Amino acid sequence: MILKEYKHRPDANSKSEENCAEVSTRLRNAFKTNEDVLVMSDVVVEVEERKVNVDHVVLHPYGITLINSRTLYGKIEVNYRQVWNRIVNGREIPMENPIELFKYVSRELRNKLNNHTAEVLTRHNGVQKGFEVLPIEVIFVQAPKTTIQGNGINQSFIMTVEQVTQSINRSFSSYKKREFQMYGGMESFKFTPSDMHATADLLMGNVIDRSQYPAAESAQTQAVKQGRRGIVRAVSTLRPHIIKGRDIKPGRQRDNEPAQ
Repeated sequence: MILKEYKHRPDANSKSEENCAEVSTRLRNAFKTNEDVLVMSDVVVEVEERKVNVDHVVLHPYGITLINSRTLYGKIEVNYRQVWNRIVNGREIPMENPIELFKYVSRELRNKLNNHTAEVLTRHNGVQKGFEVLPIEVIFVQAPKTTIQGNGINQSFIMTVEQVTQSINRSFSSYKKREFQMYGGMESFKFTPSDMHATADLLMGNVIDRSQYPAAESAQTQAVKQGRRGIVRAVSTLRPHIIKGRDIKPGRQRDNEPAQ
């Protein structure tokens, strides 16, 4: 489901803007009818008195994915000190280290959610959960014909446009599988549909109005609707009965069984 559409920025570099538009199109085509995934473009996160624009934010029941699609274009060199430079017409133009920047963005985003926990997360069985175990993943999308040279760069964060939706679907399936495994869901995080919409409105700076969100359901109700197997603990009211060895008698031999 698309909550906030991409808007063209005429002041940005043409290559980066084309890449951002392509990512937005692929996210729209992949998730526009999926109610389990919420997509927002151009979400602003405050980092130490500075406003950082996150090109795309994807929410699903098991976490958040931050996508940067405007930074990596052209020829980029990274030296051993992790200093980033963009090469333009043979000149080195210093640029901010996007990987380090988004470490702070992820931290401030988690802090913001923790500060508004009571507003965006409903209580379950009288217990108020938090965002300490919320997975926040970061993806950097490089534009076509981009070259990144250097040592010590974590390439797992960097991918092409075609890999973005595949990565999100893979993460979604992985967390969902973990939830259904034995003991796997005890420490895992999961949004209810209502809480997920409330979180999206908080990130976009909108008023949180739960009357407009999908109705929240308990985990037990969802499990019954989905036909999921579970363990039922039965408690007997009878007194424990001790069976002694002398009271155990051999069973009768069936007529159709041959004698031993």
